[in-house]
Amino acid sequence: MRGQLKYFMVFVLAVSLLFSVIGCGNGADTGDEMGEEGEETLPEESGEKIFIIARGTDAKTLDCGYSYHEGEIDLAYHFYDGLVKFKDETLEIEPALALDWSGSEDGLVWTFNLREGVKFHDGTDFNAEAVEFSFMRILDESHPYYGLGDQGLAYMDWLLGDAIKEVRAVDDYVVEIELNDVFGPFMTYMAIYSQYIVSPTAVAEYGEDYFKNPVGTGPFKFVEWKRDEYVTMAAFEDYWGEKPEIDTLIWKVVPDESTRLMELQSGNVHAIKSISPAQLETIQNDANLELLQVAGSNLFYAAINHKAEPFDDVRVRQAVMHAVDFDALVDSVYEGLGTRAINPMPPTIFGFNDGIEPYAYDPEKAKELLAEAGYPDGFTMDLHVFAESRSYVGRPVDAAEIFKSDLSQVGIDANVVVNEWGTHRDLVRNYDHSIGFLGWYDVPHPNNFLNLMLLRAVNNQYENEELNELSDKALATFDRSEQEAHYREMQVISHRDVVVVPVAHSDYTAVVLKDINGFELDPLGNVIARRVSF
Repeated sequence: MRGQLKYFMVFVLAVSLLFSVIGCGNGADTGDEMGEEGEETLPEESGEKIFIIARGTDAKTLDCGYSYHEGEIDLAYHFYDGLVKFKDETLEIEPALALDWSGSEDGLVWTFNLREGVKFHDGTDFNAEAVEFSFMRILDESHPYYGLGDQGLAYMDWLLGDAIKEVRAVDDYVVEIELNDVFGPFMTYMAIYSQYIVSPTAVAEYGEDYFKNPVGTGPFKFVEWKRDEYVTMAAFEDYWGEKPEIDTLIWKVVPDESTRLMELQSGNVHAIKSISPAQLETIQNDANLELLQVAGSNLFYAAINHKAEPFDDVRVRQAVMHAVDFDALVDSVYEGLGTRAINPMPPTIFGFNDGIEPYAYDPEKAKELLAEAGYPDGFTMDLHVFAESRSYVGRPVDAAEIFKSDLSQVGIDANVVVNEWGTHRDLVRNYDHSIGFLGWYDVPHPNNFLNLMLLRAVNNQYENEELNELSDKALATFDRSEQEAHYREMQVISHRDVVVVPVAHSDYTAVVLKDINGFELDPLGNVIARRVSF
C-alpha cells in the first residue's frame, strides 16, 4: 500500500509540474521558463509513466559542447549521443552513432562509419555533415556559430582543441577526423559528453538561445527548463537505440540533502542523487530504499607551492605525508563514502600504479625529516581550503582542521584560511598559497589527471623534465600497455617527490525506490535513467 501511495504522490507532483508549463505555453510571462514545447507536457492519459529524480544542482547550459558541471552532464547523457560511448560498467569504448572506426597507419587520420536512419529530435537526419558541424562550431574560430552565446569554457576545445586539425564529411555517412599529432587518449576523449552531436538545424534556428533548447539524437527530447527548479524530458519515439520504457523524465532541483531524502521517503520523487555520510544509516535501514554506491573517479588533494619555502625542500613535503593520519582523516570526513588516495589519479582508471606503498603515519619520522631540512622546531604556514561541499569532498573545512591538528603534533603551526570556491581557486592558481586543497573529477584517462597534477604547474609550480618526457611518450602511442607503463612510472616520481598530497576518493551515490528497475550510476557518477522501468 505504501508503494502505491508513493507512485500516486509522484504522479500528482509530476502533473502539477507539467501543468505549470501550460501557463508558459499560453503566454504567461514567468521570466524563468525556457523552451518552446510547453504545451506538449500535459499527460494525455493517467497511465503515463513519469519518473522524477531530485538532485542538488541545476544546469547552466543544455548545450553539450559547453557542458562541464555535474548538473549538466547527467542531462547531456539523455539528450545526446556521441560517435562512441563508454560501456556503463567498464568504461570500455563501444559504438554509438558510429558503427565502427579505424586509424591510418600513422595514427593521424581516423575514419568513422556512421549509422544510417538516425533522426534528431527535430526530425532532421543525422549524418556526416552534422558531425563536422558539431566539432567545428567549437574548434574553428571562423565558424559562424563559434563561441555561441558566450557560454564560457567549451570543454571540447579544452580537451581536443590542440589535438584535432580538421573534421570533414567524406560522404553522407563517413567522417574523418585528422589529428595534428598522435594523441593517445583520443578515443577515450571522443566518448566524453562534450563531443556529443547536435542538430545543425536547431543551432541555426535558436542561435544564442540554443543553450536552452537542446536538440540531439538521444533517448529523451527536451520539453522544458525552469531554472533552479526542474528540467523535463520526454521519451523520443524515433530513438535509434533501445527505447525508454518511461514517458517523461523530470530532474528536480532540491539543493538541501536532508530535504532530498525526505522527498524520496515521502514519495514525491523516485530517486535522489548524492547523499551525505550522516544519511547512510537511515537509508540502509529503510526497506523501501536501495543505495547505489560506486567508487569515484575523482581526487581530493592538496596542491603544494613548490617555490614557496619551506615546501621547496622535498624533505618537508615528505614530512607532511608522514605527519597526517590520512586513514583516520578519511574515516572521519567520508564516514564510509570514500577511500584514501595513494596516487594523483583514482584506481578506477587504467594505469593506476597499485604497487606504490602509501606513506605511513609516523610523526617521529616527520620530525626527523623536518630537522634534516633545518626546521627542528617546525614552522608556521597558511592552509587554504574552500568552504563549499563538492563532489569529491563533503566537508572540506573539517578535512583541513584534521590536517592542521596532525601537523601541530610535529611542530607545524597551520592557520586554516577558508574562502568561497571562486576566491580560493583563484588564490591557488595565482600561487598565493603554501598548501591549498583542491579536487578533480573527469575523463577516465590517466593523462587527464597526471597532466593537470604533475605537468601543467597550474597549482604547484613543480617542474620535472623526466615527467614531461614520460608524458610525451604516453601521448605518442595508442598502445594501451605502453601508455600504462609510462603513466605508472610518472606516479612513482610523483610519490617520491610529493608533487601533490593525495587525500581521498569520494564514492558516488544515489538512492532509488526499491521497486524501480534499471536506475544506475556509471563509474563516472553519472545517472543513467535510460532503462528505468516500474
